[in-house]
Amino acid sequence: MHEIKSHLVLLLLAVSPGLGCSEDSRAKAAEAPVAAAPVAPLPCVYFKELAPFLPESLDGFTHTGTEGSTGKYGEVSISEAERTFTRGEDREVKVRIVDTTLGVKIAKSIRAAAQEAKRRPESDPTAPIFWDAAVGFVRYDPSEATAEANLLVGDRYVVAVTSRGFPGTVEVRRVARGIDLAGLARLR
Repeated sequence: MHEIKSHLVLLLLAVSPGLGCSEDSRAKAAEAPVAAAPVAPLPCVYFKELAPFLPESLDGFTHTGTEGSTGKYGEVSISEAERTFTRGEDREVKVRIVDTTLGVKIAKSIRAAAQEAKRRPESDPTAPIFWDAAVGFVRYDPSEATAEANLLVGDRYVVAVTSRGFPGTVEVRRVARGIDLAGLARLR
């Protein structure tokens, strides 16, 4: 399931026109001198610093994979860590933490989505999240039995919890609650 990656990629592309590689930019990069000026440190935390905030385990689930990467694409830096858990063949939960230089624009989008849904009662499965260390929105697609919670943590990090095979958003909310969001908010 790559929905969260595609959602994040679409969000990144929407807020930053021209992001990505073109044949022309790859050709210019290939022509660049090897002994260029020293590279400045990335403005994002390295993915290995994000990984400890991913859940080590989930009750009743099997840990099936952990991935991470940090990269710089022109002016845009992205660092991400993801852990996947499965239960049988039909249920899956993924937790992804992202730090990016596009964070200000993404934060604005997440806050706006949460504010837009603010009038929904807490009993609504898609009610927004307003916790001490996080604000976010929740979606559910009953035709695909997929849910996602996208949280802005510490005005910097995006935490996305997605599930497949569950009849609502209870699981993504439960998993999100179990993450040390306050600790992540303090990470700089």
